[in-house]
Amino acid sequence: MTRRRFSVVCLAFALTACSERAPEKVTSTWGDGGTPKEVRTQLGNGLGEEVQQFHENGRLQTRGTLLNGVRHGVWNTYRKDGLPWSQVTYKEGVKEGLFRTWHVGGTPHIEGQHKEGVPSGEWHFYSTEGDLVETEDFGSPN
Repeated sequence: MTRRRFSVVCLAFALTACSERAPEKVTSTWGDGGTPKEVRTQLGNGLGEEVQQFHENGRLQTRGTLLNGVRHGVWNTYRKDGLPWSQVTYKEGVKEGLFRTWHVGGTPHIEGQHKEGVPSGEWHFYSTEGDLVETEDFGSPN
């Protein structure tokens, strides 16, 4: 029984490894200093295009996915020192879901949700020390 199971696992692995994958296309734009400004990777299978933009120092500035030419899914931005700046979720180009920003030192600044591009529900605002200083309820969009 163990030998048969091993054979089935090997066959499954071989079929998966040999299956056709969607062709991945990478496009890069390079700056004068030898560091990339932007790298775009076609994800294939209708998954869109991953976009990575870089600061002049070579560190990642922005990462997210374009679907049909508009932002879709989680987009992250980073400061020149590599610390996070913002995280915004999109659905077909419209803010939908989690929204977060961080202070320069890396502590949370704003946390909330968007519904159909509009702030929704309870949002939290923090001091540079990370203390909650304000809460605002935006309710539900009509």
